[in-house]
Amino acid sequence: MTELSKNEGSGKSGKGVSEVVDTVLYYVVDLKKQPPMAQLGVGAGFGTVTGYFVTKGGRLVAATVGISFLLAQFAIHKGYITLNESKIERDIKNLQKSVMKKVSKRDTINIPSSFITENRWILGGFAAGMLIGFSIA
Repeated sequence: MTELSKNEGSGKSGKGVSEVVDTVLYYVVDLKKQPPMAQLGVGAGFGTVTGYFVTKGGRLVAATVGISFLLAQFAIHKGYITLNESKIERDIKNLQKSVMKKVSKRDTINIPSSFITENRWILGGFAAGMLIGFSIA
């Protein structure tokens, strides 16, 4: 593995930074090859952090979207923004046609079941961790 820095001459005992980085990378690089409990732990850790930040950031995002909507409505009311409804309808119809062409080329949209089965421990840990993160925040 790549050495980032060495802990030489600091007088501290224990692992150097490069040894810690090597250990973390060993588990992260090929997580599917690790034992199920390691996969579950990594998934739960990332899920907990994600759930916590989504809960905390969700309030900020909701406030931002609400304020933006009110400002847009005010600007439309005052005439700063004008909407050409015929252009919007035409563009939406063209978008629908192009999406339908792309979807019809593929018979079905499927997620490979192998992905889910290979990562079931990570996904399960992530889901449980998100619930823990939601409850912590």
